Amino acid sequence: MSLTALKSITAEDTLSKYDFERVRKIIFDYCGIDISPGKEALVQSRLTKRLRSLGITEYGEYLDLIESSKPKGEFLSFVDVLTTNKTSFYRENKHFEFIEKNIFPTMQGRSVKWWSAGCSSGEEPTTLAMNLLEAERSIRYRSVKILATDISRDVLHVAKSGTYASHKVNDIPVNYLNKYLTPQPDGSYKVKDRVRNMITYGRLNLNDRWPLKGDFQMIMCRNVMIYFNRQTQEQIISKFRDLLEPNGYVFLGHSESMNAPALGFKNVAPAVYQKL
Repeated sequence: MSLTALKSITAEDTLSKYDFERVRKIIFDYCGIDISPGKEALVQSRLTKRLRSLGITEYGEYLDLIESSKPKGEFLSFVDVLTTNKTSFYRENKHFEFIEKNIFPTMQGRSVKWWSAGCSSGEEPTTLAMNLLEAERSIRYRSVKILATDISRDVLHVAKSGTYASHKVNDIPVNYLNKYLTPQPDGSYKVKDRVRNMITYGRLNLNDRWPLKGDFQMIMCRNVMIYFNRQTQEQIISKFRDLLEPNGYVFLGHSESMNAPALGFKNVAPAVYQKL
């Protein structure tokens, strides 16, 4: 690809209002993500990466390609670059404290079945697994299945590898870090098999049909709902409710909320909802 072509993408060509609206419609129709007006520069910067890699110099041409390839091939790369994936170990730690106090004791003698919906690069389900292992002496659960899903192939690749750069593990307590992760020659850390084996990763579009069976005791879907409009949020939460066992819990991000009574829940802690 020539330097002239690169300049045309980064400096001369801009994402037109028409093509921005095309992007908004394509991503909304596929996975419910509602990109608000004013995000043109963000969308352009992310799509430019794909145009560069393909040697395409016009956004309209790229979107034509996207619409002809969905839902596979380049279309999935388009979805990957437009999804935001920010997470960390022990993020919003009050939730994990709530789980240890209120949910762990109910697992005595039971099979643990939890779902991290929107798991990003795996820090959330890994945190859950480490905490469960730490508590296994006092909680005699029968088996553990932590389902972890996301729509982005890129972050799922990281999650499945279980390998994190050194700065990514700063929030893990030192004793947990030493016990559940192994330092690598390049300075990264790899999650040990006994932690990873508790987690099943898979790609899932929350706006699509879910090939899941119910009776989850807990569903964590934190900092995901902010990317959906109210109608999509309520549709997803209603589906969560159908998959929860009686008195099961849904966790949202601290900046998120739901109309709990109308959706069959009660608010029991900040961003924690229990099925009625």
